[in-house]
Amino acid sequence: MASQEPYLTYHPTFNSPDANAILSSLDGTLYRLPSSVLRWTTTFFASPSFTFEPSSKPIPIHEHVAVLERLLRIISGLAIPPWRTFDDPEGELSLAGTWGARRAVDVGSVRHTLELSLHEEQYQERLRWIQMCALVRLFKFHRKRRDEFRAALVWRMFWEMDTRPSGDRLCSLEIEEWEEMERCFGEKCAGCGRAVYERLDLLERLMPWVSQRNVQAYSISSACGDMRLRKVNITGP
Repeated sequence: MASQEPYLTYHPTFNSPDANAILSSLDGTLYRLPSSVLRWTTTFFASPSFTFEPSSKPIPIHEHVAVLERLLRIISGLAIPPWRTFDDPEGELSLAGTWGARRAVDVGSVRHTLELSLHEEQYQERLRWIQMCALVRLFKFHRKRRDEFRAALVWRMFWEMDTRPSGDRLCSLEIEEWEEMERCFGEKCAGCGRAVYERLDLLERLMPWVSQRNVQAYSISSACGDMRLRKVNITGP
């Protein structure tokens, strides 16, 4: 029984038998992973002072399981639970900065902030702690995501009007089969879970627009036909 005790202390996700690097958290949990992962993703463990051998003692990391596990997941390319508040990633980002894990800092501070709405009142106090240059980049990143989504959706409609100028398919059920529409209608509010975009509301706004354009097209066609008749009458015998 005593011989199995060290095995039981290893984290189940980080217990590869072929790995040669062992880290230990403040809670006593051990993490065994390939040293190449630590060397490639951090400047701290890339130092020649670290010699990773299967028989080496665990390297103590003065962080608890919640912090160390999440950072190891990031640098290992594994899925991590989403952050719900700005307080959650502070420990991971601090440890990533100590290790020189630049990629982990980028992932944590940029991509996973997409789970949060920067305009909500509850985050205003935390945003004041961020340096101005970093805060501007963060807001620009969020705005870019929104604008690119809107542009992709609008251009899809423009392309539809180019291939079928009548616009009748924009108001039909075929529009719901578009990949862009599936993503649009599948977007849910993180707070209440309701749909961000209502199908009926969107179609109700599209139908008058398409009808108006069809009336204008008919008027233009009639005017062109009238001009052709006049030309025939003028030039005819």
